[in-house]
Amino acid sequence: MSSQVSAPVTTTVIALDIAGADSFEAVVLESFDQAVAAARKLGFVTRESGKPNLTLTLAPELEVGGILEQLVQVAAGFDGAATPMRLRGMVHHGVVFRTEEVGQVGYVGSAIRSTQSALRRAPATGGLMATPDFSAYAATLPKLPFRLQPIGGGAFEGMNHIVFGSMSVAPPRAGNQLPSADPEFVDFVKRRLAADIGPFASALVDRAIRSSTVADQLVSLLSRDIDNPEARVRFENEMLQYIKARAIAR
Repeated sequence: MSSQVSAPVTTTVIALDIAGADSFEAVVLESFDQAVAAARKLGFVTRESGKPNLTLTLAPELEVGGILEQLVQVAAGFDGAATPMRLRGMVHHGVVFRTEEVGQVGYVGSAIRSTQSALRRAPATGGLMATPDFSAYAATLPKLPFRLQPIGGGAFEGMNHIVFGSMSVAPPRAGNQLPSADPEFVDFVKRRLAADIGPFASALVDRAIRSSTVADQLVSLLSRDIDNPEARVRFENEMLQYIKARAIAR
């Protein structure tokens, strides 16, 4: 039986994936499955087959602050079990369509795609982040249990970390320094990116450094220049592994 689609509604959508995943060991996948199970209790969940990610669409009448607070606890549980991997999330507010089948309610629409796209562009440091659209929506809500902390300029202009209490949910990792302060790192990035996009890599890295404040941010900016999705993920994973190795070496 085909599903029936309602009139458009505006609601909150959250996309989650694993930041810095260079391999999917059993403990990581098991921990992510637990996060998926927790998310299914909060709203409508869709997943990309075979990959550790999910998109959670909330019913418009739900109180978003409480839902996000629960997700922060889910992320903390994942981070503790799957160290050094971290759960990363993007929160967006936009238009979706409610679908109905026998015994099941779901959602489709542009807000879901926009949330997933924003997460792919976000810093790879983990934590819960907000798009400019969600930030504007949050400003209209009373008595929220969180505050919004700007991520930075450049490609992340308008994005915010979602912060509960006095501690950011996305603290910077040790060794994640200003990219231009580490010539060896910059040289490695140029050589690695050239393997995917060719001789223009050096110029793209030099340009991206001017808009980056930390190494993770540089990697996120450059990955957008890689058209092939598999190559993009491979580049991000190898770069994050390199960043972690250098941080440990220090």
